[in-house]
Amino acid sequence: MKDSIIFFSVNSQTKERSKSFKKKNLSFFLKDNKKTTQKQRTPIRLQSKTEKKKKVFLKLLRKKKRREHPICSYDGVWVRFLERDSVCVCEKLITFFALREKAQSFTKMEAKQMRFLTHQAFFSSVRSGDLYQLEELIDKLTGDEVSDESSPSSAVAELMSVQNDNGETAVYIAAAENLEEIFSYLVRFCSLETVKIRSKSDMNAFHIAAKRGHLGIVKELLSLWPELCRICDASNTSPLYAAAVQDHLEVVNAMLHVDPSCAMIVRKNGKTSLHTAGRYGLLRVVKALIEKDGAIVGIKDKKGQTALHMAVKGQSVEVVEEILQADYAILNDRDRKGNTALHIATRKSRPQITSLLLTFTAIEVNAVNNQKETAMDLADKLQYSESALEINEALVEAGGKHGRYIGREDEARALKRAVSDIKHEVQSQLLQNEKTNRRVSGIAKELRKLHREAVQNTTNSITVVAVLFASIAFLAIFNLPGQYFTGGSEAGKAEIAGRTGFRVFCLLNATSLFISLAVVVVQITLVAWDTRAQKKVVSVVNKLMWAACACTFGAFLAIAFTVVGKGNSWMAITVTVLGAPILVGTLASMCYFVFRQRFRSGNDSQRRIRRGSGSKSFSWSYSAHVSDFEDESDFEKIIAL
Repeated sequence: MKDSIIFFSVNSQTKERSKSFKKKNLSFFLKDNKKTTQKQRTPIRLQSKTEKKKKVFLKLLRKKKRREHPICSYDGVWVRFLERDSVCVCEKLITFFALREKAQSFTKMEAKQMRFLTHQAFFSSVRSGDLYQLEELIDKLTGDEVSDESSPSSAVAELMSVQNDNGETAVYIAAAENLEEIFSYLVRFCSLETVKIRSKSDMNAFHIAAKRGHLGIVKELLSLWPELCRICDASNTSPLYAAAVQDHLEVVNAMLHVDPSCAMIVRKNGKTSLHTAGRYGLLRVVKALIEKDGAIVGIKDKKGQTALHMAVKGQSVEVVEEILQADYAILNDRDRKGNTALHIATRKSRPQITSLLLTFTAIEVNAVNNQKETAMDLADKLQYSESALEINEALVEAGGKHGRYIGREDEARALKRAVSDIKHEVQSQLLQNEKTNRRVSGIAKELRKLHREAVQNTTNSITVVAVLFASIAFLAIFNLPGQYFTGGSEAGKAEIAGRTGFRVFCLLNATSLFISLAVVVVQITLVAWDTRAQKKVVSVVNKLMWAACACTFGAFLAIAFTVVGKGNSWMAITVTVLGAPILVGTLASMCYFVFRQRFRSGNDSQRRIRRGSGSKSFSWSYSAHVSDFEDESDFEKIIAL
């Protein structure tokens, strides 16, 4: 605000004053009826606004006894006194300035309230993505009257720098929410310093866009200010690191294309983006980082760990291969604790990664860390599991040794290794036996199923045969050969009824009929769910059917001797000679198989008891059991009931 000149003129006779006030230049004129001459005097300038300085100013005026017209300044306003007695005018002047300061403070308060409402509407329109409302606010702001200390462009720039309660600017919100249209409109009014403003989460607009993978916003910012790639947060985390950890490959490639050197930025803990990407198994990001600059593989963090140390902690074998292909020299690098990648992979129980590392001929299998431990020592500390067994086996095959045996010969070494080998073999045998047991149990279930089906088929066959025998016996008694008496009291009687052969025939035929009927009754009445019970029932019924067969055979021979007569008895004898050996031989063979199987099953049960009590090794007894099962399988192809 430029200085203004105020003229005061006081007439002691009339005491009349006239006033005029002009807002633009803040001039205040006091005139009287008489003309006064103005003589330029050396001005007295007062710089402060405090009450103390005001009192000094009044005291200074009272001390002036000369008839002069002093020129004074207060708050940037120059005052020329035309009369000597000007104290009252000065007091009124001070009152005027006090009122003016109060009005200015009130105006500033209203401006702050209006500014708060404007900011609230501004952030609401940005967060809602309302581009039309946002443009109206900006246009209204640039078109309104502003103070003398501001210009429209600076007012908009000030609005762009305003932060909400979370420390976020409008550009930050648009970048975080991926509002590309809003962002493109706002970034025209922003400078680099505005974009670099951090929120309470210690990230700027470019940082949050890179972390959330907003590729369009990242590319637009990079086209305006490429140096944003190297601006980090308080922990020295670069935007590239934030994007790489989230597996935003396109964002990573965009930043590497603009500034490849940003991949070499390390955090306060010394880790690069490759360290973390390798730890999490982000193969695509690892490839992109290594392709731009392979030297990043050899960077160590504050713990002395390379990217390979971090990669073997993860689960991705492909990431480990990619890092080793970039630089094989880091294969045996040690961290501050003296651990190589093989130590860490063993401690983390990563069998596939351990096997991969052992395929390299340059690897130091028996490298000792600061605790005098090799990878073999760490493998012994692992909890028993298949992974631990695989790691132990791989290390043994690669020539792994314990730390206490490195550099010296020990007699117990061979014994220890032998015990370890035996232990490993026993454990492997236990696992194999468990698998074999499951396989054999499945086979046993199938065999039991087959046995059950065979017994059921036998039961059905016996029922059919019993019905057939009963039918034959029943029909045979009414279809005798020869003639019957037709008259008298003996009508319907067979002519051969008085013969001995006919009597034998009737007796045996009736026996066969009754046995067959009994078998049918048993078969349709008893239901055995257990296979053993079914076998017992079938065994009993089977013997009854043998008796029925024998009775039917005897009945046939008896009637044969009767029918052919005495003159042709040779025919009946021939039939007897042919049939008797067949039936007797068949029954004898069946008896042999039945008794042989029973005696053999008793001996086998005693032999199993003796072997089970005398064996102390699970694997040996189990092998004997399996061999017995194989031996018995040949005899059990035919089962005699």
